[in-house]
Amino acid sequence: MAELCDIYNISGNKTGKVFTRGESLKEGEYQLVTNIWIINNDFNILIQKRSETKKISPNIWATHGGCVGTQETSFNGCIREAYEEIGISLKTKNIKPLTRIKSERLIMDSYIIVQEFDTSSAVLQAEEVSEIQWVSLNKLEHMVNDKSFFKYQELPCVINFISNHKSIREI
Repeated sequence: MAELCDIYNISGNKTGKVFTRGESLKEGEYQLVTNIWIINNDFNILIQKRSETKKISPNIWATHGGCVGTQETSFNGCIREAYEEIGISLKTKNIKPLTRIKSERLIMDSYIIVQEFDTSSAVLQAEEVSEIQWVSLNKLEHMVNDKSFFKYQELPCVINFISNHKSIREI
């Protein structure tokens, strides 16, 4: 089934037009995408390995997310994507906005949550995800450096979030 998405302008407002995911956008048109960074109480980060059949970045470790559908907010999209990809039900009251980054034809809204998840209860969407694991921030930074984890622009904000939460816990 074709996935329909709203078209946005540079300000992040819907234009009233839609497109089928995969179609090219015109100059001045943007697609809204979203992701969610899931952190546990030990400050580990839940990551997923993209399926080998993915067109973009197959077999690369990443966070959870994807395209925002028509009539959907990026907040609702990150909740849906995490559930579809790994079977986690996020506690919506604990989700915090992290960043909005605009780049070539994309507006990326990132969110973050502190929530436990037993990976043995995961239900992986095989066409999207082949594995999941909890990793320390140190391990994640090594994975970015060796290019086995996708280099997200918002990663410094994730690091800052974790550092701030560690500092609060130590008080």
